Amino acid sequence: MPTSTEEAHSIVEILDEYLDETQARELTARLEQEIGRNTDNDSLKVSLEMLKALYSIRPKKIDYIKKGLLYFVIVFHFFVVTVNISAFFILPFLYPLWVWMPLNSFILTVTFTREICPITKLENYLRTSLGMSRVGGFIGHYIVRPIKKAFRNENHSS
Repeated sequence: MPTSTEEAHSIVEILDEYLDETQARELTARLEQEIGRNTDNDSLKVSLEMLKALYSIRPKKIDYIKKGLLYFVIVFHFFVVTVNISAFFILPFLYPLWVWMPLNSFILTVTFTREICPITKLENYLRTSLGMSRVGGFIGHYIVRPIKKAFRNENHSS
């Protein structure tokens, strides 16, 4: 009868036949985040956590280049979001209707659809390669969640 360690290695070997290590790490992290955290099925939660743990990276030393690149991507993403919000309000005053209306429609579509932004994909790749959890969406993770947390803390302290 195989031990749990041998079974885990068998699962990794099978996954490695179909995906490279980075793809498997991202797949297992995404499954655990999007399905495992939202299910009421405890055995599924545990199974997905264990599957993610097979590919989680425990770096012996911090990869400063990747971490620096991650912080650069986050700052760049803030810059892109700020420019898009500013452009949304400034364009109508600078250009005729047939120019600013399609641009503003594009900005709204990109901002509020559930399509994953390429910059968010890059950030999630860097985060999973550093052993960090993924973000669902940039605005929700870095803007909405901290504001909600601040309001919650303010209401509890009053």
